[in-house]
Amino acid sequence: MAKTAFVTGGTGFIGINLIELLVTDGWSVTALHRSSSDLTYLSRFPIALVEGSITDRESLEQGIPQGTDVVFHVAADTNFWSKRNAQQDVNNIDGTRNMVEVSAQQGVGTFIHTSSNAVWGRLKGRIDEETPDEGASSWINYERSKCLAEREAFKGTKLGMKVVALNPGETVGPYDTASFGRLFFLLRDGDLPAVAPGDVFVAHVHDVVRAHLEAVTKGRSGERYLLTGQEMPFPEFVAEIARASGAKVPMKAPGWVFKLYARIAVMIAAITGKEPDVTPEMATSMGDLGRAFVNDKAVRELGFRVQAPELAIRDNYDWLVSEGLL
Repeated sequence: MAKTAFVTGGTGFIGINLIELLVTDGWSVTALHRSSSDLTYLSRFPIALVEGSITDRESLEQGIPQGTDVVFHVAADTNFWSKRNAQQDVNNIDGTRNMVEVSAQQGVGTFIHTSSNAVWGRLKGRIDEETPDEGASSWINYERSKCLAEREAFKGTKLGMKVVALNPGETVGPYDTASFGRLFFLLRDGDLPAVAPGDVFVAHVHDVVRAHLEAVTKGRSGERYLLTGQEMPFPEFVAEIARASGAKVPMKAPGWVFKLYARIAVMIAAITGKEPDVTPEMATSMGDLGRAFVNDKAVRELGFRVQAPELAIRDNYDWLVSEGLL
């Protein structure tokens, strides 16, 4: 009999790839979506769709089938604009609490929480799963809210569920139009003339979602696993995207330039009400230097593999072209 899975965030980049893998592996999948969600890609898969929201407890009680084997809680608010911090707390922290409590109530056996390497906040140096996180005190609300959300997820162990948290870094691959996939459009349109220094830890989305499945049977309850990939300077990462798509490679600019631009953009946004292209939170996050995420635990226990960033970038590009988006 097929294993049953309930997935949140299924219309997002990682969520769609996870659902594709679950279906391929023979799982019976139910995916949560909001009434406003674009179901273009999810409709391609033989899954059950239920309308609701992680912030609407009643919709979860009606949507999560009793006795579901595994809940994959992928949904997250990735906002980097302080104006939307309050709603981000509701989505990430309260939403995760709702998911954990209702999942336990519905007799779910395993809860896989898609967290982030952002839970370590502004911490520098060598970071592995045993390194105490500092996200809860970060001034960047995405880091703060994801850290607190992870803590909510682990409360599920006291409710009788197996709970595993997975902490991806920069994830790249097919179905991405809004995350790093957005860089293809910015470069094509000449809207990214320069990039700031910083480091990214690039993992292929196929490897990240495969680790989600492996976590069901191989992950240890109450543990978290870093799913970060190969370290790469951000300017080199963007240059590789430009080369893959035939766009002009942008020049490098000092980090302070982007931080200054971000402050100006936020001031303009306060007048216009339109979300700024760059915020101080984005400028700080993109300019991260001086830390190294260690994925040895995920490699050892989940069989997590790390492919070359160039392959992930090429697969993202090829998918965008196949969909007629580039």
